[in-house]
Amino acid sequence: MSCVHSFARASLFAALLAVLSATQSAAADRFCDPSCEDCRAPLLTLIANERVGIDLGFWFMEDARYTTALIKRFQAGVPIRVLVDPRANTKNPQNAYRLKELVDAGIPMRYSISSGIMHWKAMVFTGQNTVEFGGANYSAWALIPVQPYVNYTDEVIQFTDNPSIVQSFMTKFDDLWTSNTLFANYANINVPLIRYHPIAIKDPSLNFPPTDDYASRAVKLYNAESSRIDALMFRVTDSRHTDAMIAAVRRGLIVRLITEPDEYRDPNYLWDAWNVDRMYMAGVQVKMRAHQGMNHGKLVLLYNQLMSIFGSSNWTTASTSSQQEHNEFRKDATVFEYFRQQFVRKWNNKTGYVETAWFTPLAPETPGYVGPGQGSRQPLTGVKLSWKPGYWAHKADVYFGTSPTPPLVARDVTVTPKSTATFTLPALSAGRTYYWKIVSKTMADKTKSGAVWQFGT
Repeated sequence: MSCVHSFARASLFAALLAVLSATQSAAADRFCDPSCEDCRAPLLTLIANERVGIDLGFWFMEDARYTTALIKRFQAGVPIRVLVDPRANTKNPQNAYRLKELVDAGIPMRYSISSGIMHWKAMVFTGQNTVEFGGANYSAWALIPVQPYVNYTDEVIQFTDNPSIVQSFMTKFDDLWTSNTLFANYANINVPLIRYHPIAIKDPSLNFPPTDDYASRAVKLYNAESSRIDALMFRVTDSRHTDAMIAAVRRGLIVRLITEPDEYRDPNYLWDAWNVDRMYMAGVQVKMRAHQGMNHGKLVLLYNQLMSIFGSSNWTTASTSSQQEHNEFRKDATVFEYFRQQFVRKWNNKTGYVETAWFTPLAPETPGYVGPGQGSRQPLTGVKLSWKPGYWAHKADVYFGTSPTPPLVARDVTVTPKSTATFTLPALSAGRTYYWKIVSKTMADKTKSGAVWQFGT
């Protein structure tokens, strides 16, 4: 099944798939949409056709098709270098098997030793002057749909032989390969670490965190936008992006966001809900992925600027300050229109399949009381109510008094989901029974009430 909208500049990508000739005089760009296209086949073709050298870096690789193809080229005498991060094995156990296959084949590999993970998803093909990069990990489901428009992973995937882009990736790869502060030898390093490519000036559209600040560059462009903003974002935990989207709404812009429901309720990323709820309450139009796969996309469209921002960075602090990432800030009307049509297709479910659905805020967990204990006796001063707010609770209403239905005494007290919250009571009267209750709240004002507890003085 072909895509409703596809992108191929000139018809050069057809030639790239067939021959991948290094003598092409014009740059060829292709963006591949894995909601309806096979983006794995052209990547495997690039591997099979490479005769000079392959450099690749990734967060995880689970599909053995890639290791099989890479090992075959390596055994044919093509030099291959790989940057990896074994920390991915914890959540992606198949990655361990793929790393072992590359190690056993004798392929030189280095691994990330910095605090931030190696979050690249890129392959550089030296002889074909081509780079593939984007947000897609090398898994069986990431670059090809299980069922078009029904079960797929939202991604932005680019193939390009633009010399400036390719040479920038070559230079950055060499920077990382030769670094002894960011990477250490993983396997099969038998010669000194040297640069294999000429040093090139970085293409101005590219952004390589943490050397380059992704959030700062993006937020400046958000703040300069005067028309409208569309965003497709997997994870949202950096409030700088959220604050800029809210500011855009307040100055009259239409802002639309498609995000991932599993991230919204992932207990490992509690601030995703905080940010999404804040945008929703401020007037950002929010939809969630509704197809059977996953929204792993990272894309922002700035309409007046004809700017498309895409790559590997999520809206997270780590994606700009510690992780190795690659992004492009592309000012190009043709590229922008391709992404705009793709976004509108998903937003309006134009294929007849339900790809997105309106966001409905969810409630937090029920608060867990710590003290004063039920039926306990307390002194007249210095008494504090304490409780565990529960996951996804970022605010609380406090009810307290001498009535079994205590009145509200404090609204929207700021709390942190995983920390114990406290509220200091005023001086109490002797010989009285007091009642208290906590209502946990999200940033979208969805609530979950605790029981009424009592204590005496």
